[in-house]
Amino acid sequence: MIDWMAFLIVFGAALVSAVFVVALYSLGIRFLATPAPPAPRADGSYEPNGPSRDDEDDDIDTGRPRWATIAANVCFGLSGFAVLVGIFLIIPGLHFW
Repeated sequence: MIDWMAFLIVFGAALVSAVFVVALYSLGIRFLATPAPPAPRADGSYEPNGPSRDDEDDDIDTGRPRWATIAANVCFGLSGFAVLVGIFLIIPGLHFW
């Protein structure tokens, strides 16, 4: 006899946790892709799409904001922690009680 309610609970928990881990990881990647603030021109205004660049200037790194790097690392850490908790729950040999 199959306990369908238990099956649905496990399915729902797996679906929610998978979405949570993928969302955190993708949010971390998005934070790493945060561009630097635009550089002001000599007249004090800002260029609408950032400074113009050509092939010779592709190695210039303007950097990303420090908060974006910290937020990305927090998202990656939480994602990894969620994966480790899932592994802990699956493997009975890790249960110490």
